[in-house]
Amino acid sequence: MRELLRNRSFLSVWSAQFISGLGDKAAVLAFFSLILDRTGNVADLGLLAAAQIIPGVLLGPAVGVLIDRWNRKAVLVSADLLGVVACLALPLIWDRLGVVYLVAALLSVGRQLAGPARLAIVPDLVPAEHLNKTNAMSMLSQNVILLLGMAAGGMVIHHFGVAAAFRIDAATFALSALILTAHRFHYLPRVDAEVDRREPPTRQHWSDVRQGAVWIWSRPRLRFAVTFLATVTIVTAMQPPLVFDFVRNTLGRTEAQLGLIFGAAGLGGLIGAVVAGVMREKAEPMRVVTWLIALDGAFLLLFAVNRNITLALGLFLLFGALSTGVQVNLATFLQRETPPEQRGRIFGWLSPLLGPISLASVLVGPLLASAVGAATVLFGAGVVELVAGLAGRIALGRQRNLESDQALDTAVPKAIAEKA
Repeated sequence: MRELLRNRSFLSVWSAQFISGLGDKAAVLAFFSLILDRTGNVADLGLLAAAQIIPGVLLGPAVGVLIDRWNRKAVLVSADLLGVVACLALPLIWDRLGVVYLVAALLSVGRQLAGPARLAIVPDLVPAEHLNKTNAMSMLSQNVILLLGMAAGGMVIHHFGVAAAFRIDAATFALSALILTAHRFHYLPRVDAEVDRREPPTRQHWSDVRQGAVWIWSRPRLRFAVTFLATVTIVTAMQPPLVFDFVRNTLGRTEAQLGLIFGAAGLGGLIGAVVAGVMREKAEPMRVVTWLIALDGAFLLLFAVNRNITLALGLFLLFGALSTGVQVNLATFLQRETPPEQRGRIFGWLSPLLGPISLASVLVGPLLASAVGAATVLFGAGVVELVAGLAGRIALGRQRNLESDQALDTAVPKAIAEKA
């Protein structure tokens, strides 16, 4: 951990993400509150979520190529500046509901730029043996963001209104851009040479768009990970708007109390990040992910039948710890399995591959909730998560056995030939 704290380039990326993330959490609650207050229909929260997913589906592969070809630091700064403009403009033009969805989509474009760029640049700055601790440290800060940002955001919205939350988000985006531009990054020697050779993409470079999908499909480990994530995404993407509706309408709580409940997930995430940081570097990330998903499903079942606010806070504490463990292990897995020169386009393809599933989930889930209730849909989602996690663990074991058999089939003839 000391090595990371002495790495000023990584600290710039980390602190910028922390600052902008605080405002982002307040904006999440502000969007939900704005839409639900105007329409009173949980299905409209699904439309909001869809507006945030569609940009990733449409732009993901192209963004991945840009991240590999352009300066990744400049991409991060550009995403922050886009966030500043969108958040400052929204309170001035939000009279029409369609404009709110449009601005939500623009902010999603910024996240689509920043997320893959951040994942791709960290291995350029941090040695491979420290990646797990790096991801754990990032998730530690993300959960502090969730704890502080949601709790403070709920209070801001409750006392000062949603416009104040968006202005705070704009200020944090601006500060993030300032932090990134204030320090000259020092890249690892091998990657430094690659960065110096990057040029803006020309027409022939656009053929590289498909390379990320080809790489994912040709690698059994990546193919399994994406397939498993797609299965889980069917029921996880719909959950934020359903939880918002469940807590506000079924449990009868205000935005301030909603902020505390979501903030509890941040507190739990701190625990999850600490545990992930001390785990063995050789631990198999995807194996950990399958178990965590199964546990998350079991606790979601309990949350769906619960009507006590104290138990809801405790369950969100557990959700935060489990979610952090999933994200840390997934990030580590993807960074280990992808070559440096293709990280951007591979990460960029994740949204188009998983995005349509997320889109269907956030549209269908709230629509079902408006008919049968959010609690019923959340209970069904918990069942699917539990079954998917256990099935994924079994499938992962079979895949590992198959890889061992294939390695043995290759090694034996080679040994015989060398002996001959």
